[in-house]
Amino acid sequence: MHTTNFDVKGQLHRYFVFELKTKDVRPEHIGKLNFYVSVVDQLVREPERDDATIGFLIGARHNKAAVQLALDASNNPMAVTSYSTLAPQDLELVSREEDLARVVQDAIDSVEPTPDSRPIPS
Repeated sequence: MHTTNFDVKGQLHRYFVFELKTKDVRPEHIGKLNFYVSVVDQLVREPERDDATIGFLIGARHNKAAVQLALDASNNPMAVTSYSTLAPQDLELVSREEDLARVVQDAIDSVEPTPDSRPIPS
């Protein structure tokens, strides 16, 4: 039987590790993700509060047989999936990096300094 840990407010506690590959997924990527999941489990997660960390690997494509063999060799919960790129007409609807950077910078610039804030050294 599996029990899920909840805090006082009834919230689930679990860490997720995501890795995005712009190329095809290879078995060694799964090994690297397994390492990252182990690091979070052993150095960050609190076993008495948090459920096991789950790793997600997202790549351009993957060979299901190779992925299954690599996942079978791991003792951590992980999932592998593929993504597809947007069609050109949909891509036009996505904000450009420059626009997003400008919005973030405008938000940062609009924050008023508080009396106790210290200047950032240059």
